[in-house]
Amino acid sequence: MGKRAVTFLVAVATAVFVSTGHAQEQSASHSLRVGTFDSRAVAIVYYQSEEQRQFRQDLSKEYSDAEASGDGWRIMQLDAFFPALQHRMHQQGFSTGSVREIVAKLGAELPRVAEEEGVSLIVSKWELPYWSEAVELVDLTPQIVALIDPSDRALMLVDQMKASPPAPMEQFLAQEEGGRPVGEAIRPVIDEQGVEAGIVHYRELQDAAVERHRELEESRSEEYDFAEAQLNELGYRYLGEGATEIAIQIFTLNVECYPDAYNAYDSLGEGYMEAGQTDLAIENYERSLELNPDNDNARQMLERLTDDPPAEGAR
Repeated sequence: MGKRAVTFLVAVATAVFVSTGHAQEQSASHSLRVGTFDSRAVAIVYYQSEEQRQFRQDLSKEYSDAEASGDGWRIMQLDAFFPALQHRMHQQGFSTGSVREIVAKLGAELPRVAEEEGVSLIVSKWELPYWSEAVELVDLTPQIVALIDPSDRALMLVDQMKASPPAPMEQFLAQEEGGRPVGEAIRPVIDEQGVEAGIVHYRELQDAAVERHRELEESRSEEYDFAEAQLNELGYRYLGEGATEIAIQIFTLNVECYPDAYNAYDSLGEGYMEAGQTDLAIENYERSLELNPDNDNARQMLERLTDDPPAEGAR
């Protein structure tokens, strides 16, 4: 099942369960050793990494290329993405936002650290509201930070961060007010005139939004919200109502608008699966997995749809 129409995702506990391969002796007073880490330190080091520096440079170049080619739609997408990325960085680096997607990149290194330190679980220290005296907490922040190959500047920032408690998450929950969900505008057209007319209307609104964005670039007051999640949500509404063919066309439009969004392909794959079009479902789930090798949903759906599930090495 694709991720269903969510604009805000609730952060989940950053926990990694690890089998050490052999039992290690526990302290006489503790039955379980749990490794903890300061998620702020992990976020700071990660966003200071060469990988992230290159990622931001590539985005800046893409923005410049879009300006040079007059690609107003891509400019509008990037203008929305940059503040969203900064918002997430603030949640993770200054507060207690989940860093699960960062920790997942460490792969087999995390189990190795767990085995060396004799812990059965590694979790963000901010995700432990209670533990009994039978649990021994072991701070693994330095070991986990070291896995990201931190620069001297990143380590300096981490040291400065230690002196302050996390800022309240409430401080970072306010999102910039966006426009109306575009699905609310095109659904009445689809219901009254058909999905083809709805798609035409979507493109008209899209073109108008690009032009308005150019005019109001500084105010960021677009009338409609064209985020990927909007068409995804609309598609799932139709899918839930049994209008599978309409849902497929909406999901297809979303893939066209967001060709690098793994979840758009995941949802289209689900639409085709519901329609019994197995080959097209497999094709889109495979594309989703190519874009995001950590998409376990696509992997599970492929296992259901094929006799040759993707190898773990493809992750």
